[in-house]
Amino acid sequence: MKLIYLQTNQTPHNNIKSDKSKIYFIPDPQGLGIDSMGEFAATFELSNQFLDENGKSVPFKYIAEALENAFNFTFRNAYKSKSRVFSRKPYNLTKALDYLKKLLIRESRDKKIGKR
Repeated sequence: MKLIYLQTNQTPHNNIKSDKSKIYFIPDPQGLGIDSMGEFAATFELSNQFLDENGKSVPFKYIAEALENAFNFTFRNAYKSKSRVFSRKPYNLTKALDYLKKLLIRESRDKKIGKR
């Protein structure tokens, strides 16, 4: 799988068209905050499954920038966010992933109950 995010495209008439994402990340401390995106970026980096065009693992900085571009938000300082993730207590290390997991479990349970 290859994710390509282009900043601009050339149209046939040589007009430059922006490929700005139409998806917006609105941080909510009760759900997913900015550090949640830092958590995602850190785990994506650790997975070594995000590669550049030469097949080499992409550094955290580029993964963070891709998330910012894809979801129209800014970390301000992605490395501080990453640091805050790793300074969490071990049982809180995956707050965002745990939150999303609970949502999936609840939705799956609701769909099964609805089928009865």
